[in-house]
Amino acid sequence: MASHTDSVVAVTRPGPRRNTNAHCWCKLPQDLLRLIFERLGFADFQRAKTICSSWLLASKISQPNNEIPWMILIPKDNNYGLLLNPEEKDKVYKTQYLGNDFGNSFCVATYRSWLLMLDPQCTEMNIVISHLYILDLLTRERINLPTFESDLGLISPVLWIDEKTKDYLVIRMHDDKNAVSFKKGDNSWKQIPELLSSGVYDCFDLLYKDHKLYCLNHYKLKIFDFSGQVPLQVFKISVRGCVHIATGLQMRLPDIPHDLQVVKRKTNMVVTLRGDILIVESLRPFMSKIWEFEIYKMDSSKKTKSKWDKIVSLGDESIFLDLGVTVLAKDGLEGIIKNSIYFNGNGFEDKYDQNEILIYNLDTKKAEQPQQFVYSSIPLSNARWFFPSFKRE
Repeated sequence: MASHTDSVVAVTRPGPRRNTNAHCWCKLPQDLLRLIFERLGFADFQRAKTICSSWLLASKISQPNNEIPWMILIPKDNNYGLLLNPEEKDKVYKTQYLGNDFGNSFCVATYRSWLLMLDPQCTEMNIVISHLYILDLLTRERINLPTFESDLGLISPVLWIDEKTKDYLVIRMHDDKNAVSFKKGDNSWKQIPELLSSGVYDCFDLLYKDHKLYCLNHYKLKIFDFSGQVPLQVFKISVRGCVHIATGLQMRLPDIPHDLQVVKRKTNMVVTLRGDILIVESLRPFMSKIWEFEIYKMDSSKKTKSKWDKIVSLGDESIFLDLGVTVLAKDGLEGIIKNSIYFNGNGFEDKYDQNEILIYNLDTKKAEQPQQFVYSSIPLSNARWFFPSFKRE
């Protein structure tokens, strides 16, 4: 991966030759180096491990103290991606060659540095044949999946990969009533077990975390355990009162921009760092440019029917709706705005268009666009948040 960053240079004061080794950065104890590495962000971690063999060894036994998402931008009709690190506001990283079809594909899900890419193509009969593949941004490893026909696009697809064994799991809605999966060793899409199939009936949001599949429809939230050979339902709860159903038709008004007339609404599940479940209602009303959010937190200690509490603050955490997780925004950490929601504005209306990456600050009640200089200068087909993986070479 190429980058526009300055080289890291270690400078020490000159001294007597007999004391040179005592001031050499390569001679620092491994325990001290490990403490240093565990305080570095992704970019500094990757740079620091190239200093020398001693620092590389320390990186292999270290784990970053705080990981934050990066953004992948996919320029139209190009075979590379652009990466933005929130900690480095004025830098853009350009990836290596990612395939001739990359610039025409859409990123529909991520897991660590792996992207689930969709390349929809129309035949002469106007039938949409979708090509799916999994791509690692950093190693450029690619796994092609079977094609499928669908006019509905993809409804909240799921991607999971074990980076050691390269076992993987992809779940997608086959239609509005059924879901299918594909995992390592399969040669075609498989209908998921009947119990799970009924659990995802009419689901509009799926989330996979820690071998659990969270399924949300307008009435219930169900959780399935995937740690065994057969998925098992382990939990379900009503979501009445915190999931709103859109009703009524809307007339098109002349001489008013179409975008203002579109009511943008979406409901997402989020699992916090502590394992709490949140439901986030996002809304941009008719004829308005202002976003509104409602956040509900499940309270399992309640004995009443209503187990969802409306909350107005995330504290020191921020929500990334694409990823379905929260991230800790520590004091002094640049790039992540605490008590904020990171989301895709355009993706609420269109199947694949997700260029309008926005940050909504729950304190100021305002939304802004990060790294605006990139958006104004590069035509994009897609944008997505992802967690870069730390490689142990």
